[in-house]
Amino acid sequence: MDIPTEVWIGAAYGGIIFLVAIGRYLSRPKEVAKVDPVITGVGIELGSREQTERLISEVKRIGDILTDKNTEGINDRLDALAATVERLLAERSHTRRRG
Repeated sequence: MDIPTEVWIGAAYGGIIFLVAIGRYLSRPKEVAKVDPVITGVGIELGSREQTERLISEVKRIGDILTDKNTEGINDRLDALAATVERLLAERSHTRRRG
């Protein structure tokens, strides 16, 4: 199968145009985003609000954990103290009956 010369010339021109288009695309300067203070302020506020809500929820969770731990420790100490007081009262009443 013989390819005519016109096809080769068309393919060459197409390839050159394609390579020039890619070269121009890669060599163009990158667009820098404009800084808009209003949009920036809104974005920062939304991020700040989300972070603040996360912080509050985590602090509440930690507070609940600490409260549970402290309550358990306090209850154990109160039970031990109540047992000690009952033992001392029993000994005191026992010594008063003797003497």
